Amino acid sequence: MVDDLSPFFHSVLQLKSVKRAGWVSKVNIKDAESVADHTFSMCAMVMLLSDMLSLDTHRAMKMVILHDLAESIVGDYMPGDVSANQKLAKEKRATKSILSALPQKVRTEYEKIWLEYLQNKTDVARFVHRVDKLEMALQANQYAKQGYAGKLLAPFFESAKTAVGDESDIVSEILNSLKPDPATK
Repeated sequence: MVDDLSPFFHSVLQLKSVKRAGWVSKVNIKDAESVADHTFSMCAMVMLLSDMLSLDTHRAMKMVILHDLAESIVGDYMPGDVSANQKLAKEKRATKSILSALPQKVRTEYEKIWLEYLQNKTDVARFVHRVDKLEMALQANQYAKQGYAGKLLAPFFESAKTAVGDESDIVSEILNSLKPDPATK
């Protein structure tokens, strides 16, 4: 039984080594966050915000942990690196492989949660997608404070604002409260 869990654990640990591609290639961040860093930040944000919004926090946190797990195998693609269909096919194969040795009941639950995230039709999935973009904007803000060029970071803020939308809620409030650091222009 313990040996069956090792592919899952290996994938979780591997995420520490996968750098977020956009930060590396578009902003040239020297010590860019890893996918694991991103996932941890999202988890903490989702825990708090989901509780504040009275969503299913337990499900939302599982969704966050699973949402980029396939990147431990396929890497972090930037939009345009591969077609959306190619990315989806690769991530489905990777996720199936990562979850394959887990007990059937757990595997089925995790697959459902991951597919729910992909389909983005439930309140929890839409919330997690929005927090994914919020985390990106907050990370861009951190990089701006570290002196990285605002003009290179601007597309990340714009992408986040487009994805989060204009709903009047705490996610939008936090995103709209971010002010670019004038020293990074």
